[in-house]
Order: sequence, then structure tokens, then C-alpha cells
Amino acid sequence: MPPHNHKKKKKAPKVSSKLDLAELLEDVEDWGLVNEIIRTQLQIPDLSTKAGLKRVYFNFDKIGPRLDATFEKYEDNDQIICGIVGIYTQLCDDSVLRTKLDACRQISLHTLTNAGHHGGLSVRADLARNAPILVQTLKDHPDERPTVESIIAILSHSVGSVVNGDYQGPSMPDIHRSLDMKTILKLTVYHMKQPYATRFLIDHGLQLIFAASMHCASVFRSEPDLDMFLVAGLKSKNWGMRGTCLGAIIRSHIMGSPPDVPTPGFLQPAPIERWPSHLGQILKQYGLSRCFLTQQNDISYALMGIITSSHRTRDYYALGVKLADLTLVTEYSLPASPFFPVEEIVPRCVQELRAKGTPADTNRADVLEMKLLIRLQDWHGVKTRGPQIVARNSKSAFVFYTLSLTPDSVGGLRAAKKGLKCTGKDTTPYLYFQLLRRAVELAADYGLCYFQADHEDQGKMKWEEGIAFLMSALEDSETFIDEAPPDNPYMIVMLYWNIILTITMQGPNANLKMVEGALKKLKITEEISSYLELPILPTQTRKAEQMIVRLFDKADKEWGAGIKSMNDRLDDQTPPPDFSEKAKNELAAWLSDMSLDSTFKCSSTVPQVRTEDLWYKRCSWCRNPSVALKKCSGCETARYCDSQCQRDHWSKHKVDCKGKAK
Repeated sequence: MPPHNHKKKKKAPKVSSKLDLAELLEDVEDWGLVNEIIRTQLQIPDLSTKAGLKRVYFNFDKIGPRLDATFEKYEDNDQIICGIVGIYTQLCDDSVLRTKLDACRQISLHTLTNAGHHGGLSVRADLARNAPILVQTLKDHPDERPTVESIIAILSHSVGSVVNGDYQGPSMPDIHRSLDMKTILKLTVYHMKQPYATRFLIDHGLQLIFAASMHCASVFRSEPDLDMFLVAGLKSKNWGMRGTCLGAIIRSHIMGSPPDVPTPGFLQPAPIERWPSHLGQILKQYGLSRCFLTQQNDISYALMGIITSSHRTRDYYALGVKLADLTLVTEYSLPASPFFPVEEIVPRCVQELRAKGTPADTNRADVLEMKLLIRLQDWHGVKTRGPQIVARNSKSAFVFYTLSLTPDSVGGLRAAKKGLKCTGKDTTPYLYFQLLRRAVELAADYGLCYFQADHEDQGKMKWEEGIAFLMSALEDSETFIDEAPPDNPYMIVMLYWNIILTITMQGPNANLKMVEGALKKLKITEEISSYLELPILPTQTRKAEQMIVRLFDKADKEWGAGIKSMNDRLDDQTPPPDFSEKAKNELAAWLSDMSLDSTFKCSSTVPQVRTEDLWYKRCSWCRNPSVALKKCSGCETARYCDSQCQRDHWSKHKVDCKGKAK
């Protein structure tokens, strides 16, 4: 506790333990009685009389330390702490005594910090309602470091809970509307930037900024310094700050943004000679026959022929074969036409295909059945039927693709990664790129979730896992960009993610030169969309990418020194260059334990992590980042999602495994 302004420093007296306060107050519920018992036990005069207050004034050098000693002894007892705060509140009513009570502000704020940290939503709501008082106190005492630290922590717990929320809105909209979030956020980042900011202050400031990013986005956009702080934070060497700033950037653009889904429909491509010369040359270099527009144009004609013939022949088996084959090469294999009721026709096709009983026809029936479930948005059906089909045919890339579309980031990513390992004629270029696209989106989304969780749970979080997911997303985005047709409708989204993740993963070494190639390809992709008169939608990822690129250099100039200063005060726990085998095995075992109650300890703060040390968090076969990898019992080095991945990898791994096992 801060010392009082006594003339002579005296040793704080010990509180008598003959009559333990905690025992005396155990069954007391009335707060007035609590205060009275504490006052009596500490031999404090009656505070309801002028005589009592006068005695306190002349004997405060004895009474003050007595209160402080009691506060320290019972700091974990909320009842006693609140009672002491109540006594200080009574003392503050006297204008003369108030001059002796600077330290009571610290006691009060310390108590409110604990209340905000441990209290429920109702407690945090009450604290948020009084945020204006806290903000004014922060303005009145900007150089009082304990006060600044406590108030930002209180605001983080209380205001953060109020303004955070989901797509429906903030959790407490009425309180949210009453708050001056611009002032709160500006004061927060100001104090985070100062040399006196501790790790405690910075961590709580980051938590508040992240919580406010979704439903206070207009505040960030109206205050350039707030946006620049988020962008500059991507260059932090501390992964907690880097991940939180990235999450806040992404969240701040989510409301009102359309999804990253291209405009559906078929396009009639113009002859290549009519294209702008530089675009035509790019398409020719890739191969016109392999370009998306060429293939989709051919498919559209084929689909029209299928619909026409189906009305004439009523051969559901032949129709099922054609529709299943088309489903493997296009997203639009089931026409949206009143003359083609898919809910009636497709089940008949599936029935006829299964009746044939051949492996090829059974696989086609599986494809059509899963495609219809997607069309109907029956995700429960997808989750039910998908695993059943995979148990029979683990090489069905399309079934894995359908599973990757379910609203489950972890299961979807695992399915996408397994689908990418499927081989054979059913794994068409269309499916391959769709699986890559889903792997990028899901890994990025799930990786960000690690940094978006409540910072109070940092001690239980596996930051390295989150980084492994982001690494996976970046790698797959690079593969997509290198291999997919330049006119693929998802190319633009993959470029957005590639630019965002490249800068984030590079951290303190990042600069815009690292994404020059991706920016050039993005410009080409936008020109293709413009030529085809396809709208370039202001999606969440587009807005985030544009904000990062636009502000990157300026943010580094304005905030670079501040970010480096924060880095020095954050817990910079770096793993050793080479983990021992014991450490690797302990971490792998911990990662496989979903209860998180094993002996492997994660830092209570956010470490800086070496990305090259994360190889053991990826499946040795499908490269899926997983929280539940199983070690190969032979070499204890290779790790797998499940027995299927281990079987698929065995032909390549067996020689190496036997060598290590000897």
C-alpha cells in the first residue's frame, strides 16, 4: 500500500488475532454491522460523531497503519475488505480528514479491481455504470501510477464485458450507449504507451481494446491513432499483443460486411483477344483450358443439356451419374429452377445409383446425397452422414469437403486437411482448390480464436497452437495463389489472407516489401473482376487488408517506439533454441489432453514463440494443426490426427520409423 503522509514513519502494528475478524463476521450479512464490528475491533472512535472524527484526525498516525495492516492480513476476504473501504468512505465525508486519506483511493481501487476480476456480470455492469467517475479520476491523477493501473484494469473487466458481444449487438446495449468509449479508449492507449506502463496495465488495456473492437468500430475509425495502434501492434515481438491486435482489426470490420463469397452464377467469357492484353497474357500463360471461366462455361452448357434430357428420358440413373460427375467440378451442379425440383429428383437419383451397387455408383450416390444436404443447409445431416461415408470410403475428397463446410472450425479444418490428401480421379482441381480455400479460412479463424479468448485465462491457453494454425493458413494460402487459376473467384480472398498473415507472422521484421508480389497479384485479380463487371465486395477481410496496408508505414513511424517499449515490459518468455525430447513429449502429451489438467505448464502471460519450433503440433500426414495429436508408438516422433492418418502415412514412414525404433 502507498505510505500515508505521516510526519514519522512507524512500523505498522499487528492486528490482534485473539478475536479473528473473519470468524466474527462469518454469519453477519448487514454491511452496517460489518463496518461497526471492524471499527470496534480496531479500536476506531465512533465515526458518526464530530468528537469521534476529531479523535481520528489527531490519532491518524496510529489508526491509519492499523487499517492498512488489517487490509493486508485479510486481502482475500471480500467482506472485510469492503468493510474497510466503507470505513474509509465515512472518513472521506469529512473535508479535513480527507486531506490525510490519499491512500484510501488506492485501497478502494484495489478492491474494485478484485471485484471486477472475480465478480459476475451484475457486478461488472454496476462498475461500468460508474465508468465516468473512474475516467474523471484517471484524468485528475494521470501521474499516479497505481491509480492509472487499477482504473484501466477495472475498465477492462467492466466496460469490456458491457461492450463485448456477438452479431446481435453488445451484451449490455443500454450501458454501452451511456459510455464515452472514445475517451476511454484514447486514455487507455495513451497510458499503455507511457514508460511507466506495467505488463499488468498493458495486458488489461489490450483486453479492453479487443472487447471494444466489434461494437465500437466507429470509434476506432474516427480516431486514427487507435487504428494505427492496432496496425503497429502487428509488429510486436510479443505474440499476445500481435494476435490481439490482429483479432481486433478483423473484428472491427465484421459488422455490416458481406461474407467472403463470390457472386454466384455462370459467366459468358469474351474471346481472349478482347481481353486487355496484359490480362489475356496472364490467362494464356496459365492455360486457357485450365482457367475457371473456360471450365465453368463448358459446365453451364453441359448442365443445360442434362436438364433438357432429364425431362425427355426420365432416366434417373443416367441423370444421377451426370449430376454426380458435375458436382465434382463445379459449385453449381444442382440447378435452381422450378422445372428441376432437386428435393424430388436427387433422392431418386441416389436411390437408382445405390441400386446398381458398384463401388463407382455408390461413390456417386454419396456425392449427390451430400450435395443435396449442402443445398438444404442440413448441417446436422452432413455431420451425421459424412463420418458414416468416410468410414466406408476414406478417399472421398468431396465428402471431406462437405464436412469442411459445417459450422465447426476444428472439425471442418481437419476434414479439409484430410481431403487434400485424397488422390484419384474424384479429386478434381475444383475440389482441390475448394479444400485449400476452406483450410485457409478455417485455420485463420481458429488461430485467431486463441488470441480472442479472455485474457484472464492466459495461463490455460496454448498460444503455440494458435500460431500453428496461422502458419498453416499462410502456407495453404501460398499454395492456392501459386497453383489456382488467376480468375478463380476465391483468389481475391486468398490474397487478402496471405497479405494479412504474412505481415502478422513476420512480426517485428515485417515490411510491405514482403507482400509486394501478393499486392501485384491482388491488383491483377481486381482488374479481372472489373473487366467481368463483377462487384468487388467490401468484405471483412478486404477492409482489414486495406487498413493494414494503408496504415502500415505511418503506424510504424508513429507507434514503433511505443510498441518496442511495451515489448520490453511484457513477459518475453522465449522457448530455448532446441527443445529437449522430454519437453517435446510433455508438450505433445499436454496438447492431446483436452482437459488441460496435465503437468505441462504454459506461461501465465503471452510468450514470444519461435515458429520454427512448432513442427510437432502438425499431423505428420495431413499437416493439420491439432489439439489432440497421437504419437507413433514406434519412433515416438511422428504424430497423427487419428489411426486413419497413421495408416495412410505408413508406406512412407515405415522405413524411417524402423530406423528410429532400433
